[in-house]
Amino acid sequence: MAYCQCRLRKVFGSVFSQFNWTDISIIYDRDDIHAMTTGQTLDVGLQKGGIEPYMIQYRGGSDPDYSSILEEASRHSRVIILSAPGDAIRRFMIVAYTMGYTSGDYVFMDVELFVFKSQYWGDHGWKRYSKRTGFQNDMDDSIAKQAYESLLRVALMEPQGDEFQTFSEEIKSRALRDYNFDFEDEQINFFIGSFYDGILLYGMALNETLVVGGDIRDGWNMSRRMWNRTFKGVSGDVFIDENGDRDTSYSILDMHPDTGVFHPVAHYWGDRPGYNPVQGVSIHWPNNKGPPPNTPECGFTNDSPDCQERDPIIIVFIIVIAILVAILLGGALSFTIYRKFKQEASIRDTSWIVTPDEIVYTSKGAGLSKLSLLQSINSLNRSANSIGVGVQQIFIPVANYRGLKCAVKTIDVKRLPLNRETVLQINRRRELQHENVARFIGATVEPPTLSILMEYCEKGSLEDVLANTDINLDWSFKRSLIQDIVNGMLYIHTSPVKVHGKLKSSNCVVTGRFTVKITDFGLPMLYNDGSSVKQLEHKVNNLAFWIAPEILRGSDTRATQKGDVFSFAIILQEIITRQMPYGEVRDTLDVKDVIERIKAANPVMRPEVDETCPNELRNLLQQCWIENPDKRPDFKSIKMVLRKSSKDTGNIMDNLLKRMEVYANNLEHIVEDRTSQLIVEKKKSEELLYQILPKAIAERLMNGQAVDPESFDNVTIYFSDIVGFTSLSSKSTPLQIVDLLNDLYTTFDSILENHDVYKVETIGDAYMVVSGLPIRNGSNHAKEIASMSISILGTMQTFKIRHLPKQKLNIRIGLHTGPCVAGVVGLKMPRYCLFGDTVNTASRMESNGEALRIHISYATKMALSAHGNKFNFESRGRLEVKGKGTMETYWLISARSNFQ
Repeated sequence: MAYCQCRLRKVFGSVFSQFNWTDISIIYDRDDIHAMTTGQTLDVGLQKGGIEPYMIQYRGGSDPDYSSILEEASRHSRVIILSAPGDAIRRFMIVAYTMGYTSGDYVFMDVELFVFKSQYWGDHGWKRYSKRTGFQNDMDDSIAKQAYESLLRVALMEPQGDEFQTFSEEIKSRALRDYNFDFEDEQINFFIGSFYDGILLYGMALNETLVVGGDIRDGWNMSRRMWNRTFKGVSGDVFIDENGDRDTSYSILDMHPDTGVFHPVAHYWGDRPGYNPVQGVSIHWPNNKGPPPNTPECGFTNDSPDCQERDPIIIVFIIVIAILVAILLGGALSFTIYRKFKQEASIRDTSWIVTPDEIVYTSKGAGLSKLSLLQSINSLNRSANSIGVGVQQIFIPVANYRGLKCAVKTIDVKRLPLNRETVLQINRRRELQHENVARFIGATVEPPTLSILMEYCEKGSLEDVLANTDINLDWSFKRSLIQDIVNGMLYIHTSPVKVHGKLKSSNCVVTGRFTVKITDFGLPMLYNDGSSVKQLEHKVNNLAFWIAPEILRGSDTRATQKGDVFSFAIILQEIITRQMPYGEVRDTLDVKDVIERIKAANPVMRPEVDETCPNELRNLLQQCWIENPDKRPDFKSIKMVLRKSSKDTGNIMDNLLKRMEVYANNLEHIVEDRTSQLIVEKKKSEELLYQILPKAIAERLMNGQAVDPESFDNVTIYFSDIVGFTSLSSKSTPLQIVDLLNDLYTTFDSILENHDVYKVETIGDAYMVVSGLPIRNGSNHAKEIASMSISILGTMQTFKIRHLPKQKLNIRIGLHTGPCVAGVVGLKMPRYCLFGDTVNTASRMESNGEALRIHISYATKMALSAHGNKFNFESRGRLEVKGKGTMETYWLISARSNFQ
C-alpha cells in the first residue's frame, strides 16, 4: 500500500526520455541492502524499457575509492545514478566536485523515498552538523552545497491534503497520550498513512464479501476484491492496479542554489505516467548550461576521431588511399552485395530465440510446480515400485521445447547483447548439421537466467560412459567412439567455425545408439564458463589437462586447430585406458603441479597408456600430443590412419549388436542394484522429512492427503534464549558461535527425546518447543514441558562453551498454556508453524524472565497443579507485560522427588 520499487524504472525512464539520455551508469553499494536492491531493480527495469545501464558495485563498508568509481562511470556516461546511503551520496558529490564533474557537464541522480531523516535511510541532505563544535556547520558544507546543484532526486510524493494533516495530528496526539512519545517537529512517516489506507481497503473487501455471502477466509477472492480499484485514503487518492500493486506518485526534486532546499520540479503521477513539469518552476542547471547532452562532443573518453587534429599530408594520404580502395572494391561489388544480402537475411532470422514459458522441464533441475511438495513425495514412493528397464541416469536438465526433447544448459552470462556479431555467430552455429555434432536448438535471452537448448543425448557425456563400469567397452566399441569424435572434429575444422577450443571428454555427448556428438563450441559469447587458461590453472579441478602446452605457457591463449588435436589425444588416452588423465601421478602431485610440469616440458609429461593398447593407436596418440604443434597431424590425416587400422575389425553392425547383447545381459543386475539404492535413498528422504515436519504430518503428505490447519484447545509452549547473546557474539567468531549453538541444541535435543514434545524451530539463539500437538496428549502437555524445562536448566550447570570454557552460559525460559492453531506453511521449504495468542504470551514469559529461571504464566501453573503437588512454584506477583497488561506469573522451581 506504500510503494512498489518496480515503478522506479518508469519514473527514471520518464526523466531520461524528457532529456534524451540513453547512456546511464548506476553506482550501488552492495553492503547496504536497500541500496543494492534499488540498484539491481533499476538495472532489470531499465533494460525492459530499452536502456542498458552500466552497473558499478562497490563495498560501502570497506573504505571505497570514490574517485576511481566516478572515473569508471565517466568512461560510459554523463548521467550517473547513485544508489547508496545518505552519507555516501554526500561523499560521492564532494569528490565529484573536486574532480570537476559538477560544473554542468554531468548530472547525478539519487533515490530518497522519504524526505524525513532516519537512521535506516540516512540523511540525504548536503548539510551536516558537528556535536563536538556545538552544532556548527561541517567544514565541507559549502562544497557539498555547490556539488548538490548537479543532483536530481526522486522521492515519493508527500501527501498534501488536509485529511493527511488531520491524520498526522491525531497520530501525534495519541502517541503522546497512550505511549508518552513526543514527535515534536518530526514529520509523520508516509508509511503510517499507507498502513491506514491498507486497513480501509481490507475493510471494503470484507464488507463486499459479507454482502454477497462470501467466505472471508477465502484469501484469494478477498485479495481479488482489492485489485484494480480507486478510493480516497488519508494519504491521497489510492490507485490499485490489476496486479494488486499501488500506482504511487513520485516527485523529481531539484535543489535551489540560493536556499539549498530541494523542491519538486516535476511529478510522475501514479494514474498518469510520464514526466509532468511543475508549472512556473524549472531546474537550476549548474552554470546555466542546461541539461547535459547524452554524449559529449568528443565522446566519453575524449577520443572521438572528429576531435583529433590532422596533418595536411596525412589527410591527402588518406584521400589517396580511399580512392584506391574504392577502385579495388568496385571490381568485387557484385560479390559483396550478394554476401551482404545473405548476411542480412541471417541477422533478421531470430527464430532461435526461446521464451522461458516455452520450456517444459521433464527431469531433474527443471524446478518445482505449486504442488511440488506432495508431488515429489508421492513420486518418490511410486519410483520404488515402478523401476524397470527404462531407468537411466540424467546428466543435465532435460525439457520439451515445441515437442522436441532438449538438453538445457544455464550459462553464466548476465545479459546477451543482441548485436550484429552475436546474431551472426549464433546463426553460423545453427547451420552446422552433422551426425557427430550436437545440434544447437535455441537460447533464452531474457535475464536474470539465460539458457541454451541443445540436442539431447540420452547416455550423457563420454566422460560418464567411460566411468560407468556397467558398460563393457571392447576394442571395436572404442574404435567406433574414436571414429565419431574424429568425424565431428573434421567437420568443425572445415566449417566457418574453424576451431573448437575446449574439446574434452565432458563435452563429447553420447546418444542412445552410442554415437558420439561434439558440443559446447562456436559460441564464445554464450559459453563463458570461466574456462580461460589463466582461470583454469588456479582451479581445483582438472579442466586444464586437455589444453595444449603451448597454449598453457604462451602469451597468446587463443584456440587453435593444433590445440584441438592435442585435446583429442588426451580423450584418446581416456578411451584406451578408461582412466582420467594423469591419474597415475595424482596420488603424489596436485593439479597445479601437474600443469606446471606440462608447461615446463623438461622432460615432456604425458598420461600413461598400458601395454594392451594396439600399436597403431599408440603411435597415433604419440603423434597427436607431440610437443611441437607443427608436427601434429590434422583430423583428415587422423581419419585416414583410423580407416586403415580398422579394416579387419569386422562389420560395424555385428559389433554394435554384440555390444547391445552384452549390455542387455548386465541390465538385470543393474536394475536390481539401482532398486536397492533407491530404497535406501527413499528411507533417507523420509528420515529427513521427519526432521522437517512432524511424523504424522509427513505421513499424511506422503499418502497424498491434504493437511489443513488444525485447532488445539490446550497446549503448552516453551521459549528460551541465551542471556547476553549479543555481547557473547561480539567477542566470538561466526564459526565459534555456530559451534556453540550446535553444542547447545544437540544437548537440548537429547533431552527432548525423553519427553512427549515437538521441537518447532530454532532461530539464532531462540529455541521453541510445544507439547500437546500434533498428537494430543490429554492434560499431560504442561507436565511434559515443565519436566523438560527443569532438565534443560539442570544441564546449564555443566555445559561448557568450547572457546570460552570459564564463562557460564545463562538461558532464560518462559512457558504458557492455552489454545493455538497449527499448520504447514510453504511449499519449497515447508514449515510446521504455530499461530495464536498463546505463542505470543509464551514469548512474553521468556522475554520478561530472568537468567537460569523458568518463568510461567498463571494458566501453566494451574495446568501443572491439576496433577497434584508434583512441582514446586514461587509466586512472582503481578507483572506488567507488553501487549498483555498486568499478569500474575510464577517461577517454576523444581519437580518433587516422587514425581514420575
